[in-house]
Amino acid sequence: MNYKGLKKIINSVEIPTEPHPTFTTLAAVNPPGVTGLNDEPSQEFQALKTAFFFNLERELEKVNAFYLQKEAEFKVRLRTLIDKKRILQNRQGAHVQVSLANLKEGFLQFQHDLTKLQIFVEVNATGFRKILKKWDKRAKSTTKELYLSRQIEIQPCFNNDVLSDLQDQASANFTELDSVLEEPGAGNMAKSVEAPSRSDAVEDVETELTKALAAKNVGAVKEFLQRRKSVVGSQGVPPDEDESLSRAFFRFCGDSSLECLNLLVGSGEVDINFTDDVNDRSYLHESAVAGRLDVMELCAGLGANIQAVDVYGRQPLHYAAMFGRPDCATFLIGRGAVVDALDHDGCTPLVYSITGGHTSCAQIFIDNGAAVESLSPIAPIPLSLACQHGQKEIVTLLLSKGAKLTANADGLFPLHLTSREGHHEISQLLINHGATVDAKDTLNGWTPIFYTASEGHEECARVLIDAGCQIAVKDDSDWLPWTYALYRGHIAVARLLEVPNGGEEGMQLVKSVVDKGIKPMAPSALFVAEESGDVDMDDIPDLSLPPPIIPFRIYGHAFLDKRFYIQINFSSLTSKDNSPIRLFGSRQLSSLKLIISSKPEVGVPYSVILPLQDDQEVYTFLVEDITQFSLQFDIFPTFGTKPIGRAVCLPSQLGMMMGKSWSGAGLREAVISPLFDPHLRVVGELGFEVAVVKPFIHPSLTIGGKVETYWKSHKVVNTSKGNADTGIHSFITASSLAEEYVEVVVQATKDGQVAVYPDWFLPVEGVNIAVPQIPFAKAQSLFARRKDGSGRAVQGFGRLAQELRKGARLTCEELAGIVYGSLYSLEEVLTTLPAGVGLSIVLKYPTSSERAALELTDVIDLNAFVDAVLQNVYDHANQRSIIFSSFNPSVCTAINWKQPNYGVFFRSRCGFGKVRGDPGMSGNPVHVEESDVRCGSIKEAIHFAKSSNVLGVICEGTPLVQVPLLISTIKESGLILATFGTVNEDPANVKLQEGFGVDGIIANNVFRYNVT
Repeated sequence: MNYKGLKKIINSVEIPTEPHPTFTTLAAVNPPGVTGLNDEPSQEFQALKTAFFFNLERELEKVNAFYLQKEAEFKVRLRTLIDKKRILQNRQGAHVQVSLANLKEGFLQFQHDLTKLQIFVEVNATGFRKILKKWDKRAKSTTKELYLSRQIEIQPCFNNDVLSDLQDQASANFTELDSVLEEPGAGNMAKSVEAPSRSDAVEDVETELTKALAAKNVGAVKEFLQRRKSVVGSQGVPPDEDESLSRAFFRFCGDSSLECLNLLVGSGEVDINFTDDVNDRSYLHESAVAGRLDVMELCAGLGANIQAVDVYGRQPLHYAAMFGRPDCATFLIGRGAVVDALDHDGCTPLVYSITGGHTSCAQIFIDNGAAVESLSPIAPIPLSLACQHGQKEIVTLLLSKGAKLTANADGLFPLHLTSREGHHEISQLLINHGATVDAKDTLNGWTPIFYTASEGHEECARVLIDAGCQIAVKDDSDWLPWTYALYRGHIAVARLLEVPNGGEEGMQLVKSVVDKGIKPMAPSALFVAEESGDVDMDDIPDLSLPPPIIPFRIYGHAFLDKRFYIQINFSSLTSKDNSPIRLFGSRQLSSLKLIISSKPEVGVPYSVILPLQDDQEVYTFLVEDITQFSLQFDIFPTFGTKPIGRAVCLPSQLGMMMGKSWSGAGLREAVISPLFDPHLRVVGELGFEVAVVKPFIHPSLTIGGKVETYWKSHKVVNTSKGNADTGIHSFITASSLAEEYVEVVVQATKDGQVAVYPDWFLPVEGVNIAVPQIPFAKAQSLFARRKDGSGRAVQGFGRLAQELRKGARLTCEELAGIVYGSLYSLEEVLTTLPAGVGLSIVLKYPTSSERAALELTDVIDLNAFVDAVLQNVYDHANQRSIIFSSFNPSVCTAINWKQPNYGVFFRSRCGFGKVRGDPGMSGNPVHVEESDVRCGSIKEAIHFAKSSNVLGVICEGTPLVQVPLLISTIKESGLILATFGTVNEDPANVKLQEGFGVDGIIANNVFRYNVT
């Protein structure tokens, strides 16, 4: 569908204004005698409405007509393949195996092509939904659902039943052929006593010929041909044997020696223009795939058709390009092959050479006059394709031949593509050839710098900035490139894109979000002209109800009780794509569906479309008995119902991971399971990661018990993105948190004790001794012997109890300073601090990246660490106000699920770097490159916090001070927001953050929560 054309019509519609941004009632209708200025739809609006829906109908007709044509073609094609399979079932002989292999490939290609049609249907269905949503939003109408149900969904193209049935049939036939070809005697699909009779001597010598050709044994081939003559004799070649040598030549033209093949040709029984009856490939197609120039010369010399076309519309030259055979390509072009020949996908050989990265082939095609622009509306643009794949040499070739810098089907110019993919050298090349650095794409209105900022490509950003791109440009959401870089944690790029006072407009936007004033229910007659008293029913606006009522307070959150919490997420097995599945052999489908279920069933199975759109997505299970729990993964074609393979994760595997993993499987543990097809053959492998949270048991672990449970509530506000009259709402969260908390950083020692100490390493000269690697008593002993810069022993160990025994009235800052300056047990801090002092407990546990970079060994498992912290808290906290937080996402997940009484926050440095100690503790900085994107991005921190149901996030304050618009983005997600960092040492920064809704400020190791 022409999405851009329809969007252009929508953008021409003037946005109607409404008197109230949240909801409208009948009370807001103008009273009799009062008419607003915008009550009557304008003629211009009606004309645009007519144009929009007229064009929408034509697009629907176009999509439906294309689909029906392709559906008919696929039905005929599948029937042909099945008929050929049925014929082969009644044949015998070695040559049948060749046909079976080609038939299997035909079914595989059919599935690939069918998937393309199914994706075409899905893309257009999404396009119709999105364009109708845009129309409703712009025109303030409610057309979408009605139009979808009455006009869109009833069309044949959006009925998936037909395509699913075709996919199932193809998958079943492919699996059957795959099974047969792996068995001995694969040439005999149907060993029936009624099979056609044939000479046993001929059968034997055929098998002998196959062995001789495979071994490249010239003498054996000669002997076979002589014996064949004696067997056939004067009777001639039997009718069912007239193509046997042609099939043998076809099978071995890519593998056997030229001498052997010459002997076959010399027999006079080889048809030089023979084509396989499954995919219509000739000898030239096969030799191009194998790169056999000598065979190609032999066949061409005997009159083989250079421009023979197979079932996919591809000539031998296409396959030479696909597989990177420059010598074959040169030969074929010299013999008259058309360099710009189009296959059924509209692709030329040049396109395939670019996709495969075969620069030498591309050079040959371009030198021989290949078109550098797309010759088909459905084919990719060569230059765009080369830019996307980072083929610098090919880009240089195309530009030297005058390739135009035009937008592709997605509305992206070449510079957009290189900026998105991070190919800075090609970006510079495009700019040198006149690419506009501030060109906007036709879909999002983004310039190249937006893509660079979003993906974090520093070198690309430098290239664009040096070329003079505008960095102060905003998109439709009023976000700068700088904002996107900060939001996604690309701080090095953000420093390049910083705009002085760039957040001021965003500040005004945030301030205007919540309008606390009371608006009049109807305009006063004093300010409008008097009109007729008749009321037109069309003037009455649609009744729009206010947002649903939210419970005033929600106490605590769900917890495990006695159950286990299992998380599954997927990681890519290859760097080429984003798929956790690798299928063996040639069966690589472009799109698959993964169904995740459990035994026993603990919920509705998950359905996952591959390749993954979000590799951070987590799939969870609450399990009563982990010793009886198993996971089952079934792989299907995206739109099919016949399984391709199945993998399982057994209870023994889960138990082994929990016993042998350094984190006790509390962090994600990688698992690779084999995929079995319905015939129990291994057809691939599935990679995934598992994390297990064990239950924590304590008598006080209840809601409503002696431990006071926190509560939270929400209020609805208009979103800050877009205009206030869009009617889109989000939540602002309030909670029962206390006003002040002393921050204490806790970690586990080797003997399982919980130490209050903010740094990984003890201050021992000349050696790195990590707290998790020694017992608690030894850690205290080493800490007590530390010395200052002058070599004197440092006083202060045990000072907390001494000061409190003196009756000193210490402030939270003083208490925090004492705690941070020493090493205590958590039990000692809980029992010593006054009961009225709240504690913000920061759980320090290494991520996999930290463990590797800091060489932290012998760390106790994550579940044991969290249990030890909770044991101390529930034993000694009494009614003290406590919150938990951690920079480790797995710790946040574990402590949130293990208890319901205390709020949990996820901490993020937002990409501003990691050091050996947490903020507030001096020490030698050690940068750790964190592989977990959740730890370094505001966007991913929000996503994790919401999906994990934690109370809020604690972010590095620098990006929020720079662009306060990010504050509203976090708050609108329904999370409580606190900040830390050196920016909070400046009172002006604190005042700014609080003015824009930050709930808590951490400074001097004290968490201050704004309760107003």
